[in-house]
Amino acid sequence: MRIGVLGGTFDPIHLGHLHIAYSAQRLFGLSHVHFVVAAAPPHKAVEHVIPFNHRYAMVALATAGFPSFLPSMTELEPPASSFSVHTLGKLARPRRGPRPRLYFIAGEDSLQDVANWRASRELLISYNFVFVTRPGVRTIPAESLLPQRTVARLCDLRGVKPRELRRKIEKEQESKENRVYLIDVGALDISSTQIRERAVSGKRIGHLVPAPIHEYIQKLHIYG
Repeated sequence: MRIGVLGGTFDPIHLGHLHIAYSAQRLFGLSHVHFVVAAAPPHKAVEHVIPFNHRYAMVALATAGFPSFLPSMTELEPPASSFSVHTLGKLARPRRGPRPRLYFIAGEDSLQDVANWRASRELLISYNFVFVTRPGVRTIPAESLLPQRTVARLCDLRGVKPRELRRKIEKEQESKENRVYLIDVGALDISSTQIRERAVSGKRIGHLVPAPIHEYIQKLHIYG
């Protein structure tokens, strides 16, 4: 079983997140994608993030129409932790049947910081990673960003035509070794920061988030 893991602050979740999740699910043959809501993001000041209950509620609303998209509060499961190495360790434990094969999905900007993650080398060896190119993110040679002894697992598929992409991924999946994939799925030029700023200034955000999220933000005045 192949399972996707899309982690994030989701402050708020938006159409760009859903596009990346759907694209990765289709390309890698993922049975489910877990949307793991960060409890206390280690790279962000807690006072600048809206409460967990609002962010989780919005993820639940956004994924309600997709049976294979699952909102997750795994980070709160004991022992509570916001580090990816602990989150993936929890999700990798089989509930029943064989151990699932995990695919951690993130934007290309996360690749630029992955060497600083806790137990980064262990992570990149133990699980598959899918880094998706994003508009406005400066491209840096991936080999220079990965910890030593993980560069050999790099599978850079940026620029591969859509018809060829799925075939190349299937060939890589025949290996028992996990991979670090770089792919381009036409990610939308949307960011949560952009949405928050527009909401605060009273500008339209309905074209950037799913309709239930727009209604939730407006009704509860989430961003002022």
